[in-house]
Amino acid sequence: MTFPATRAETVTRDSLAHLFSLIGKKGRFIYAHKADDPAQATEGYNMLRHCGTLWFMLRAIRELDIGLTAAQGKQLSAAIGYAGGKMDRPAWLPDPAFALVTKGMVKTGGIGLSLVMLLAWRDLAASRSLPSPALPASLDDTIAGLVTYGLAQITGDDVLHKRSFGDGTPTPFRSDYYTGELLLGLLAASAPPAAVAPLTRALMARDYGVDIQSHWMAYAACEAVERGYVDASFGEAYLARLVAHIAAHPDYRLRRASTPIACRTEALTRILLLAKRRGAACTLPRETLLLAAGEADTNLTLQLDWYRNGQFLKSDEDDKVQIDYIQHNATSYLNHLARL
Repeated sequence: MTFPATRAETVTRDSLAHLFSLIGKKGRFIYAHKADDPAQATEGYNMLRHCGTLWFMLRAIRELDIGLTAAQGKQLSAAIGYAGGKMDRPAWLPDPAFALVTKGMVKTGGIGLSLVMLLAWRDLAASRSLPSPALPASLDDTIAGLVTYGLAQITGDDVLHKRSFGDGTPTPFRSDYYTGELLLGLLAASAPPAAVAPLTRALMARDYGVDIQSHWMAYAACEAVERGYVDASFGEAYLARLVAHIAAHPDYRLRRASTPIACRTEALTRILLLAKRRGAACTLPRETLLLAAGEADTNLTLQLDWYRNGQFLKSDEDDKVQIDYIQHNATSYLNHLARL
């Protein structure tokens, strides 16, 4: 049975409201706290999750046509500006570029998430009266600068994951997420196909991300199909293999933790949304779509085991609430609404 749309919308709206309650005057979130008690906050911060959380919030407001108070508009602008304050121009790149800098380093995934955040802000601001955030340049120039930096990280059929901001020295660090995050951002920003399409095809041809059931690669692959960066049948065949792997390997549910489940749900629901948008042109087999829908509905029900009052708890063993737990879980319900 399809997960109820009314329940999905309530969870999405309440999660959005809780995230608003966590934004401080300077635009920084209370990053993590004990369930039902934001006053019991824990140390630490992650700018990639800051940007990803704002991407969810901006999408939810626009897609559900949620009204904003003047105070909420200022909160969003301050939060975008908080990320903008971490952006700077690397002197070692010949073309004007911007990077999201934390502790003297640039994480490539942060470029992708900064892009989807700013693109979502631009989409929302086009129809709302919102205060302009503090960015290192105009909104369009900041987006263009992030694209320039992102393109410079492409090395054939791979990307560099982390550099020193000071001199550009790469580090050996690699993340399971950064490649998909960067690719998503570049595709969403309509980066030049000549630079991005070969990388996209190469990654998908070798099934990059399938073994780890990457939701970021699901997002990127769907964007690539919708925007014509790859042949639709090629891209949808990749997505069919991703769905098959998620369905055949459901061990992630046994961890009894909310976010690993939510990330698979994001992938499944985004693929179903692709099929809805493409209609009769979609080449995904009916069996694949039914499989994806069934797995997604199972997960959406299961995720409620760790939900209460707009918050998603980490796991059975840990009642910590963190902004990215809310982001990934609530986004899966938002995607579900969009695909119905």
